[in-house]
Amino acid sequence: MLDEKILEILATAPDSALALATNGPEGAHLVNSWNSYVQLYQEEMLLIPAGRMVVTEANLERDNRILMTICHRDVEGKQYKGSGFLLKGEGSFVQEGEAYKLVKEKFPWARAALVIKVTEAEQTL
Repeated sequence: MLDEKILEILATAPDSALALATNGPEGAHLVNSWNSYVQLYQEEMLLIPAGRMVVTEANLERDNRILMTICHRDVEGKQYKGSGFLLKGEGSFVQEGEAYKLVKEKFPWARAALVIKVTEAEQTL
């Protein structure tokens, strides 16, 4: 199960940005999305709608490791207001099945669902 603080960050309004990092042939590649787009799936997995993320998808086909940072300035952190996490995991894109259906229902514009199995979570703020 993901840490309750991570779930609080994902659920707290107003929305905050998140960053996803993958490893490609030319090095690190970063994309952004929104905390409110993330759905919890099967306890340790996260679903994110993909409208584009074409380079991210190609990178994950070669190397499924993914890093994700999430934060929110209004969630109490380690020492003061403002909390953030570095999540490490394995990612893949799906265009069918239950995970895809869940994303498509909430985000009709999504061409795919990015599924991230979180393997490590470190609170950084």
